[in-house]
Amino acid sequence: MIRIPHSEFHIPQSSFRRELGLVDSAAVVAGGIIGVGIFANPSNVARVVDQPLLILIVWAIGGGVALIGAFVWAELASRFPEVGGQYVYLQRAYHPVVGFLYGVALLFIINGGSLAAVSILFASYVDRSFVALGPAGIRMVAATALIALTAVNVIGVRAGSRTNNVLMAAKVAGMLALVALALSRGLHPASDFDASPAIVFRGASLHVVLTALVPILFAYGGWQSCANIAAEIKDPARNLARANVLGVIAVVVLYLSLNLAYLWVLTPAQVAASPALAADMARAAAGEGGARFVALLIVVSSLGFLAVVILTGPRLIYAMAADGLFFRRAARLHPRYRTPVFALCFQAVVSLALLTTNTYDQLLSYVVFADWLFFGLTAGALVIVRRRAAPASSDIAPAPGHPWTTAVFISVAAGIVVNSFFAYPAQSLIGSAILTAAAIAFFVTR
Repeated sequence: MIRIPHSEFHIPQSSFRRELGLVDSAAVVAGGIIGVGIFANPSNVARVVDQPLLILIVWAIGGGVALIGAFVWAELASRFPEVGGQYVYLQRAYHPVVGFLYGVALLFIINGGSLAAVSILFASYVDRSFVALGPAGIRMVAATALIALTAVNVIGVRAGSRTNNVLMAAKVAGMLALVALALSRGLHPASDFDASPAIVFRGASLHVVLTALVPILFAYGGWQSCANIAAEIKDPARNLARANVLGVIAVVVLYLSLNLAYLWVLTPAQVAASPALAADMARAAAGEGGARFVALLIVVSSLGFLAVVILTGPRLIYAMAADGLFFRRAARLHPRYRTPVFALCFQAVVSLALLTTNTYDQLLSYVVFADWLFFGLTAGALVIVRRRAAPASSDIAPAPGHPWTTAVFISVAAGIVVNSFFAYPAQSLIGSAILTAAAIAFFVTR
C-alpha cells in the first residue's frame, strides 16, 4: 500500500465545507480550461501550420492529449480525494520535494503567470473595445480584476463557485453564438479544406507539430485545477473523476467548433495575421456589432478563467503548508468563511508582481514549460501508484487504456518540455533556475 506521510503541521481536511456537487465541479474543470486561449492562440497555431485540415488535426490531437490527462487525473483523484490535488499525487508517488517543487512552480510560474497573462488580455480588450485605458490604465484594471476576484473567493467557496457558474454559462452561450454566426455565412468556407495527404501534411514535421501544440495545450490546460478543491466537493471520489472527464469533453467539442468557425470565415493566412482573431472573424461575418460582441465575450471568458484559478490554486498552497512545506500561516482557514485567506492573498501578490513585469506572450511560454513538466511527472505518478497500491476497488475510476494511453501522454509532455528549450529558451531557462533554487532551498531548510 502507499504510505501517506504526515507532519506536525497537517490540518484536518474536514475543516473545509463540502458544498460543491457534480455540476459545480464540472463547471470548475471547464472554466479552468476556457479562458482566452481559444480566442487568441489559433493565430499562433496558424503561423506554424498553414493547412486548414492540419490546423483542425493538431487541435484534435491537443484535445485527445487533454482527454487522456483528464482520465489520468480522474483515477488519481478517486484514489486521493483530498485538498491539494496534483501536489498530493506527486509527493505521495515520488518524494515530498517533487510535490514541493510543483507547489513552487504553480505559485510563481503556472498560476502566477496565467493570472497575470489573462488579466492583461482582459484589460486590453476593455481598452480596445469599450473604454480607452492607455498602458497604465490597462495594468491598473488588470490588477483591480485580480484583487476583486480574490476578495470574492475570500468570503467562501460557494461564492466563488457561483461566480464561476454564472461566468461559465455566459462563456458557453457566447461561444455557441459565435459558431452559429460564422456558419450562418453560407455553405462556402473561405478556407480550402483539401483532404489530400500531400497537401494536408505538406511541411509538417515532429518539431512543427510540437511547436504548434504549445499554444494549443496552453488553451486546453486547466483540467487539473478542480482536484485542488477535493475537500470541498460532495462525494469527491466519484464526482471529481466524472467532473474531469465531462468538463474536458465539453471543452474539446467547443474548441474544435470554434476553430472550424474561424476557418469558415477566414483563410489560414488571415487567421495567422490577425492580432484579434475572434473579433476579426465576427467583424467579417457581422460587421462592427459582431466584433463588439466578441470583445464582450472575451472579457467575460477572461474573468471566468481568473475566477477558477483564484479559487483552486490557494487550496494546493494550503495543503503544502499543512505538510510543513510552506508558511505555516497558509494552513489556517478563516474562522467564519473557512477559506485559506493567507494563501489567496499570497497568490494575488505574486500575480500582481508578474503583471507589472511581463507581456502576454512572455507569460504564455513561461507557463507552458513548467505546466507540462509536472503534467508528465503526474502521469508517471499513476504508474508508480498502481504498482504500490492494492487492487483497485469499485470506488476507483480506472484510466482507460492505461498504461499505453498514459505512456502517450508522458511522451507528449516530454516532447513539449524539450521543445520549449528550443522554441522559448529564455523562459525555459528561467523556469529551470526557479525550480533548481527551490530544490536547494528544500533540502537546506529540511
